[in-house]
Amino acid sequence: METQQRYALGKRDDEGFYPVTVDQIPAGTVHRRHGSWYATMPGHPVQRAADRHQAAAHLVTLIDQGKRPTIPAQAPVHSPADRLRSIVGLRATRTYAYLLPDLRFTLPNLVRSAEAMARLAQLGWIPLAGYPGADQPWLMHCRLCGWKGTRFWSHLRGRNGNGIPRPANRHPGCIPVKEHPLALINLASDRKYECECEFQHPTTVEQAQAILTAIEDALNAGAAMGAALHTRGILEPCPASSRRALVLRAALDRRNNRRKNGM
Repeated sequence: METQQRYALGKRDDEGFYPVTVDQIPAGTVHRRHGSWYATMPGHPVQRAADRHQAAAHLVTLIDQGKRPTIPAQAPVHSPADRLRSIVGLRATRTYAYLLPDLRFTLPNLVRSAEAMARLAQLGWIPLAGYPGADQPWLMHCRLCGWKGTRFWSHLRGRNGNGIPRPANRHPGCIPVKEHPLALINLASDRKYECECEFQHPTTVEQAQAILTAIEDALNAGAAMGAALHTRGILEPCPASSRRALVLRAALDRRNNRRKNGM
């Protein structure tokens, strides 16, 4: 019997995992992560695949080998940010540890995260987890109505980055579309040009350069905790998040240009 006829994919959960049954036996999950698919049978190594069907077929193979899930399913660790969360601990970073990006811990990814969060503030969303990349489900809170659920950054930033979020109704059950403009105007009063926080977040290119340098130096020295602690200036909520994102991008571009020119 063909493997495609033996497995069934269930409904995707909020974390992006599809439960899989093989011959009506629970076999594990498949999920997409940054362009690749992965098959997970709890208690066995995660297998990378080209698409969801190849991933599910791997679970069929494991079942045929007599293997069965042996521990409760857990999302696999994909990035150094996951390890940084466990190293740092919530007490040290309770205000922003959950915002560490679910991507490789690099300066470009941190700046992309700051840019995405700044745009979310403009659109009336509050991220409840770290930036996962453009095409991964991102848990967030709608400030217009209080709804919590997953959205995709690629949808919110608009097609080809044109800045027009979709869908127009935001999510099922949100306030009417015609009320969105006024609601967002009211929320805009929270945003500032200057940082007024007790902890000073960068609003100049020089301040942004200093933070990026501190993070890079900590990473080069193998100081994971130090690197994560320095991200407070980048990831912590701030009324001046839009300006912070702009200066961080300018600082990163300057660093890249200097290295490109051998300076």
